[in-house]
Amino acid sequence: MSKHHKANFHETVVSMSSDDDVILSVDDFPFKTTLSLSPLIAYWEEKLGKDRGCNTERIRQQIDLLNQMPELLGSIQDVSIVNKYIDTVDRLMEDIFPGALWENDLKAVSVPFRFESFYATPKLKELKLLESSNYSEKLNIDKKTLLFRLTLQAYTIILEQFYNANFSVDEPFVFTINDKFTGLPRHYKVDVDLKFMQVKANGKVKPLRAQQINFLINRYNDLDLWMQLLPPENFEFSGFAIYDFTEVTMEETISSLRYDLLDKDSVSTESGFQDLQQKLRVLFGLPGIQLGFASCPNVREFDTSYARRIWNGLILTQECDLALSDLKGSIYEPVLKKGLTIVVEDLNVLPNPTRIEQKLLEAGLRNLIIAPLQYEGSTIGLMELASPIPGELNALSTIRLKEILPLFALAMNRSLDELRSSIQSIIKEKYTAIHPIVEWRFTQAAINLLERMERNSGSEIEPIVFRDIYPLYGSSDIRSSAIERNKAIQGDLLEQLVLAKEVILAAKDNMPLSILDELMFKIDKYSQSIVHELGSGDEGIILDFLRQEIEPLFDHFLRKDSAQHAIQAYRSAINNPYKAVYNKRRAYEESLYLINDTISSFLDREEEKAQQIFPHYFEKYKTDGIEYNIYIGASLLNNGDFQPIYLKNMRLWQLMLTCEIARRIQKLRANLKLPLEITQLILVHSDSISIRYRLDEKKFDVDGANNIRYEIIKKRIDKATVRGSEERLTQPGKIAIVYSQQKEAQEYMRYLEFLQSEGYIEEEVEHLEVEELQGVQGLQALRVTVNLKEKLRHDIEAGDELLNIAQSASLN
Repeated sequence: MSKHHKANFHETVVSMSSDDDVILSVDDFPFKTTLSLSPLIAYWEEKLGKDRGCNTERIRQQIDLLNQMPELLGSIQDVSIVNKYIDTVDRLMEDIFPGALWENDLKAVSVPFRFESFYATPKLKELKLLESSNYSEKLNIDKKTLLFRLTLQAYTIILEQFYNANFSVDEPFVFTINDKFTGLPRHYKVDVDLKFMQVKANGKVKPLRAQQINFLINRYNDLDLWMQLLPPENFEFSGFAIYDFTEVTMEETISSLRYDLLDKDSVSTESGFQDLQQKLRVLFGLPGIQLGFASCPNVREFDTSYARRIWNGLILTQECDLALSDLKGSIYEPVLKKGLTIVVEDLNVLPNPTRIEQKLLEAGLRNLIIAPLQYEGSTIGLMELASPIPGELNALSTIRLKEILPLFALAMNRSLDELRSSIQSIIKEKYTAIHPIVEWRFTQAAINLLERMERNSGSEIEPIVFRDIYPLYGSSDIRSSAIERNKAIQGDLLEQLVLAKEVILAAKDNMPLSILDELMFKIDKYSQSIVHELGSGDEGIILDFLRQEIEPLFDHFLRKDSAQHAIQAYRSAINNPYKAVYNKRRAYEESLYLINDTISSFLDREEEKAQQIFPHYFEKYKTDGIEYNIYIGASLLNNGDFQPIYLKNMRLWQLMLTCEIARRIQKLRANLKLPLEITQLILVHSDSISIRYRLDEKKFDVDGANNIRYEIIKKRIDKATVRGSEERLTQPGKIAIVYSQQKEAQEYMRYLEFLQSEGYIEEEVEHLEVEELQGVQGLQALRVTVNLKEKLRHDIEAGDELLNIAQSASLN
């Protein structure tokens, strides 16, 4: 019978006893153990008989010498006797401790299941790994767990020796001591060789069935059960154990770092940072080095509070005043921009130190390694190791650093993900979809809220206000959309009434009923009432009449073999989700959709290009047409770099864009089921305004009483007429430019002159006064006709971009 099992103590909660009198020290090891050199003597005697190449005479002398020393034979109760016969023991240990390795080996022999050495190499004695009795501290495990592991190990030997059951414990012992020079922890793994140890049974061995052995193995953490079935007093261990130590400081430190970096607080808390720094000191064997790291998921985010949320660098801290511009020419620039690892042996000898190097020197740092933290091919931050001693960290140090950089990159990315998640959670709760250009401000507000919540100083989100920005407003509206919609409804209803009348007429041929004449009278009456004008409730009334009084008769007519073709035609006409004739309304809606989709897609495509020239806020709304707002100004940008030339460029670009929309819709009309027309309007406002994000409405709105007039004009201008007439200001094929100040007219006349030269608009420019609107007076307008016939000198379809033309024109 042979059983193969392993126990893993990382997954086990040790429970040696349910009683209060649990074993708490190694001295309470339940098995009797004695030191004996008998197994070693037996080894030499066996070697004498089998190994013909050995020094036979010398071995015989050793055995004879031992026979003259009865204190070394049998059980040795007093370990100090070994020192009395040290010369003899030296000769006995020659095969275990080869002379060539004596000075460098870390080896010792000990009483079985004890960590008290009675014979060891000089280097092991110097380390004092097995001195004193605080083994659990050196092993970094509590005494109860240590005793549990030793006891279980003894039982594995018993199972193998007496029951042929191979049950191994796969968990090495690792000793930790402080280096006497650096004071840093060093780790040593011990391999235990038990070939010179024997176990014997005191009396007859208790037989165990295979099921009982399996039952024990599957409950290996319940040693009370083991002790009941295999009482410790029934077994005795004698001989000695050989301990062979190997330094595993690097492996253990990297393993510990990996475990620590799995903790979400490892790179974001002071305690986590200090633990990581100490482990790196151990890994490099340098007690004076300093750790630093800083997140930077995007170089453009270097100056944002979002990036600095996870900054614990040497000088790149959350409170530092360094900006992206300070990177230029510094030792950090190639790390973040090119992903290179930089080694600086001595900062003090750099020929042209920048502000960053000067700050490092002021912090007492001379020697430095800066490495990028890369995740999925992108640099998301950097890691720093620094020393006040020049040359202490060098190019060789980077070899060891490479093993741990991916661990720090993973931890950094996880912390960034958690920060993003927290920020997005706040943004989703407090805001809605955010335009990318202002996302930095919402992110900053979310971070500020997180910080206040951490300090328990309130959970109210701060207001989002952008001041001193310039608005641009434009609309492309469907001409007489309400009238066209009513015409479509009117046409469908008339068609359905005609189909219903044909059913009644066909039924009358076989069923001369007076009630059918009455139904025809009502159908004619409804037709006449809507042929000239459709009232607000007419659609519902007529459909109710048809569905309740006409359609229920169809099955009866069919049973009478009457009006089959007319009924089939009616039912075919209303075979749609609306259960009504929907031909003209479908034509209207499809045409409206195509116009809106064409304008919207074109706006999105061109606006994306405009963002590359200068970032701005853009939002659009779909109604019976498209309306859009553009805001441009310094406060919208994180860096605040804005010049008036960009506003002029945007205004000219908007004009050219509006012309192109008119030309595209004119071209589209030939493919529309209902050839709808659009009208276009631009509202000019040269004074800067403020906008505030309204949490209740989840959108931006003008802020302050002085800016309300602009919003009122926007809402009422689409119905404006030319002063002194009934003519609508907006007309198909034309662009109305509404303004209130003469300087605005002068600026736009310059743009219109350019557009005339480029063939965008006709020569005539109308100067109009706008009829007073409710609460709004003094508006004027320029109105121009778009050139819809000739191909433009700069045509988008040919590959030229409006934006490039506008930019070059605004610079001239």
